[in-house]
Amino acid sequence: MKKKIKSVILFLARIIISFGLLFYLLKKTEWDKLFLVLKNLSPIYYVLAFTCVLSFETLVALRWKKICKIWGFEKPLSFYLKGYLMSLSLNTVFPGIVAGDTLRAGLLIKEGLHWKKASMSLLFDRGYGLFGILVILSLSLPLYGDFLPQSFKQTLFLIIYSAILGFFLINLLGKKFFPKIQNPETLKPLFFPQNLIPIVLGFVVQVFFVLQYVFLSKALFLSLPLRVLFVVIPIVSFLSALPLSISGLGVREGTLSYFLHLLGYPLEYGVALGLLGYSLILISAIPGILLYLTKRWR
Repeated sequence: MKKKIKSVILFLARIIISFGLLFYLLKKTEWDKLFLVLKNLSPIYYVLAFTCVLSFETLVALRWKKICKIWGFEKPLSFYLKGYLMSLSLNTVFPGIVAGDTLRAGLLIKEGLHWKKASMSLLFDRGYGLFGILVILSLSLPLYGDFLPQSFKQTLFLIIYSAILGFFLINLLGKKFFPKIQNPETLKPLFFPQNLIPIVLGFVVQVFFVLQYVFLSKALFLSLPLRVLFVVIPIVSFLSALPLSISGLGVREGTLSYFLHLLGYPLEYGVALGLLGYSLILISAIPGILLYLTKRWR
């Protein structure tokens, strides 16, 4: 009973944060300018952005498959893709009501994977996604992050390089000084060389996520340099993924508006870019919802 109450409270909190942020942004937005920005949308670039969404969703499913393969668990890519799409869709359309990650773990357990490995596969999957963000920022931030406030930039430096250093120290020193942590079969995907493919896929997934916004910005006729988007979008991706809002709604639009403001663009462009990104999430949620409702994943 207490768990249900806690879930409801957290769900309501996410709704309040999402719609509170949106209300604040839209209150400051000049509606005629926002409609004008969206009215001039280029459908060709919007479709190209959607192809990037399809690409990184497939790559996320492939990363999840490669992680499970390390334990000798073999299933076709379609199995993982269906599971990921359903998880994404449920978290988008019914946030807090149906746990998408619980569904993904349940699919693996049903097919015979131990529950600990099934749970850890999701943790590793998310972890390598985050690591991809950190790697991109470690390359782009020092070169192209001059438009960011200095204190914010220094904080990012500390977080990014500390996390990357910690990961490599675990891999380099773990086997020598902490042999007990590598023995459990459950932790095999954490160590080299098993982690090489998930790391590469995590990086490539984030590249496609950035390219999605490259095409969306072009759809709005924004002249944003590619190098700047490789700084801005990974940060937006990380903040939107935090369990603070409904699929990043409000957080995405707010952070994009802030960064675009630093680059000299009006608030309306950040809001429009964020809403376009959310529209692609909603469209990509449709196949997963249909799979779940028709039970074709069974």
